[in-house]
Amino acid sequence: MEYVPLRISTVGANSELTFDLYIFFKDQYLCYVPKGKSIDEEKLEKLIHQSITDFYIPKDQIDNVNVYLDQAIQMALCKEGISSEESIDLMEGVASTAIEQMQSEPNEKSYSMTQKAAKGLRELMTQNPSALKILFGKKSKEADQIINHCINVCTLATKLAEHIKLPSDEIDELATAALIHDIGLPHLKRETLELFSKDREEMKNEERFEYFKHTKISSQLLSSKPFISKQVEELIEFHEENLQGTGPFKKTKLSPLQECLNLVNTYDKRVFTKKETPAEAFKAFQIDYIGMFNLELIKRFELVLKEEGLL
Repeated sequence: MEYVPLRISTVGANSELTFDLYIFFKDQYLCYVPKGKSIDEEKLEKLIHQSITDFYIPKDQIDNVNVYLDQAIQMALCKEGISSEESIDLMEGVASTAIEQMQSEPNEKSYSMTQKAAKGLRELMTQNPSALKILFGKKSKEADQIINHCINVCTLATKLAEHIKLPSDEIDELATAALIHDIGLPHLKRETLELFSKDREEMKNEERFEYFKHTKISSQLLSSKPFISKQVEELIEFHEENLQGTGPFKKTKLSPLQECLNLVNTYDKRVFTKKETPAEAFKAFQIDYIGMFNLELIKRFELVLKEEGLL
């Protein structure tokens, strides 16, 4: 039997499940809560304190899972009976699940959930002005670093694109691409994947060459899929490019959407790899990255960071 991940933060206590819920323990999948039953709050809290991030669902029950995630998005946005913090955790869990599903099998169903999660995050930030700061400030476990980076890039790039007044439908495509822009990373060799934690400018040439392979892997995973637009595919493929032409494809011209994504991706990687505060990272960004991105866009990004309480 095959399984797909489901973030533990999307599972509500005392609600009847429409699928079998498994945990992965000692190299095997164990049914923890059968379909039709619910998980009580005490058990759920215990799993969270044990640092269990994911439940697992039989792959043949994915349709039921996606309906459940749709409901979770609506609950997060309606906020009836739950706090702002719970809404943010719920939406983050849906986005994380969508990313993981796309990493394991990028099919139409997982992509559709990614689109819904991206739009949900965008709407959540509109409803809750503190949501981005809360998401950005969350500490991530080592296993979740790539996923948290993708959510950070999605939220910040979306805000930047809104700030410069790009078309709303294009911003939705940007948000979707941002959530899965690093879909190729888990497919790298382990020693190459470790470079994710290293600043790009500190990599040796051969390390940079190996690390950049994730952009081509991402393209291969998504190419020729009729449900993915060309714009989303290109945003993901070219997300490591900059105006100096030092990216894997040596591009020196970027569309406004591409520049929003790439600037924020570079900035968030700086925060993560250098262990800097958002203010420290932006101070360095103003000096070290001039020429890589449009100066006016960097200035607009500074305004976004200030508006969101990160500077």
